[in-house]
Amino acid sequence: MEERDVRLVEDKSEISKIIEEKIKGKKLIFTEWYNIGILKKGISEEKFNEVFTNFDKISAIEIEKLKKGDFGYELFYKMSNNTTISIGTIPKENVLLIIHLIEYKRDLSQRFKRFKQ
Repeated sequence: MEERDVRLVEDKSEISKIIEEKIKGKKLIFTEWYNIGILKKGISEEKFNEVFTNFDKISAIEIEKLKKGDFGYELFYKMSNNTTISIGTIPKENVLLIIHLIEYKRDLSQRFKRFKQ
């Protein structure tokens, strides 16, 4: 199995810098993968609108180099009800591809431990 090139960012100032440079102000494009995913999981489209712009709730960002050379940014939003929402994105020139929205109702510290440097 191939090793993934992944880095975890938890520092608030670095998270803010990534949001400003890679996420904010871009046209959002919802991929077919995203649309199929929310249908399968029974997640409403409104959930994205409720969560996405609450950048102050982002507790971590996973940055992964993808097969075609792009970088994926998975934004982890720590919600008040012991839930974490993950929104997978790929920034392009002036657009932001939205890949997935996943709602976790469990502790993700084991997942994050694998990528800490």
